[in-house]
Amino acid sequence: MKKILLSTAAVVATAGAALAGGVAAPVMEPVIAPVVVAAAPVGAWQGGYAGANLSWGKVGIDGYDDLDGAGIALRGGYDWQNGNTVFGLGADYDFGKQKADFVGGEQALKNAGTVFARLGYDANGWLPYASLGYTWAKMEGPVVNENVDGYTIGLGVERKFTPNWAGYAEISHTDFGNIDALGVDADMQKIKLGVNYRF
Repeated sequence: MKKILLSTAAVVATAGAALAGGVAAPVMEPVIAPVVVAAAPVGAWQGGYAGANLSWGKVGIDGYDDLDGAGIALRGGYDWQNGNTVFGLGADYDFGKQKADFVGGEQALKNAGTVFARLGYDANGWLPYASLGYTWAKMEGPVVNENVDGYTIGLGVERKFTPNWAGYAEISHTDFGNIDALGVDADMQKIKLGVNYRF
């Protein structure tokens, strides 16, 4: 009996010691949600931009062979946005030239600069637009050697790939009107592929 009492006391003492600290509450690690930095909306077009384009153009002079060739141009401008409507002003300058071999040497159109206004529609990162502008250039060669100018109309689409970078494609038609030296009309068509960095 004495042994049974001692054994029972030992068991109770051990259990009491084990429970002296009470039942430990489970430790919960705090859950920290990841911080997500929202990017600027891709469809926001308002602001300034600067970029460049590669182009191929053809100049037609009534009664003469066409001039053609590639160019590279710098472009810059500023857009305003109201809802989905985008209005902008811009300019570009083409360092290339359109040319052809005529009797007496090369006839070329070069140093073409354009100022333009454009109106577009924000279509969730795409910006189809129409433009109207004024272009001036130098016609130089054995047949015509004078400055020419005229109105330019264009159609294009610009696409944002990031909040700051966009690519665009554009076609344009320029009517230089009457060439004084020849008494005939001249015009130019261009296809442009370019990129803009938007501020």
